[in-house]
Amino acid sequence: MIGILKPEKMELLLKDCLYYKLYYCSICRHMVKTHNRLYAFVNTYEGTLIAMLYNEMVVQDIHAVKDRCSGMPIAKVASLSSDHPAVRLGALISLLAFQIKFQDNLDDEKGFWVTRYNKALQSRFQKTFDANIDQYQIFNIDVEQIQERLKVLNRLEESSKSFSEIQECWGETFAYIMTQPFKDKVDPSRLSALEVLFTGLGKIINLLDAMEDFHSDLKAGRFNLIQHAEEAVDPEDRARLEKTYDKYSQLIANEKQALLTCLPALSLNESFPVVENIITHCLDKETGKVFESMIEKKQNPERTLFNCKDF
Repeated sequence: MIGILKPEKMELLLKDCLYYKLYYCSICRHMVKTHNRLYAFVNTYEGTLIAMLYNEMVVQDIHAVKDRCSGMPIAKVASLSSDHPAVRLGALISLLAFQIKFQDNLDDEKGFWVTRYNKALQSRFQKTFDANIDQYQIFNIDVEQIQERLKVLNRLEESSKSFSEIQECWGETFAYIMTQPFKDKVDPSRLSALEVLFTGLGKIINLLDAMEDFHSDLKAGRFNLIQHAEEAVDPEDRARLEKTYDKYSQLIANEKQALLTCLPALSLNESFPVVENIITHCLDKETGKVFESMIEKKQNPERTLFNCKDF
């Protein structure tokens, strides 16, 4: 599920909100300048998060200028230069995240015309991804290894009965993507804390995705981690659904507590309030949203083809 690691804006101080927005807007401007305006929709909160951390922990260059907003050109926004390493990394991670999850999201669309439109759109983004694949090596990311990890994950979904094994595989894959750029560039203790942070976030994202899609996956006959782990949960049995929700919500709460414990080891300054906000307020809000979809069976109106909206 892309677009979940979004800070809760109303719980941030203005300076922290503007600091995060600097990276979001910088990646958006880079996407538009490098490709075209359509690519502003590919900007993800995951890409913004890694750009923010990479600049503070590695590059340490916060020099910004005023530039035209991609969405509203009459307005000017603070933006880092398009060739800033952290901005380039954020854009690459956004492309990668979108590429990995694109087909999964398209599976939900069954209409005749929208299916053909989506296939054409997928082809366009695939060409862009292929043209930029060499850029990932600059940041120590091996795309082939990611693809192999995803194949292993698919095999586990087909054959493994272990909930924790599938969760660990997804968490480690997410952590690999998000921590490789920091390898040999930060202290081992900080790198280890980053691995704990992104492994935990990866597992939480995967679990929230399974909780939100519980009914739609069951109806479509797709793999769902919770259905895979539980014995025949009746979708019409509200009491059983609530018990199942409580069980996995507690797992999320435990994971969040572990992430908060490891946060000081990252030794963050400007980024600290934003990351803490994501672990607490953002994930609390997302857990509440999946209650509505899993228990109340309400569809999330924010769940669209492009899951990220302007911060």
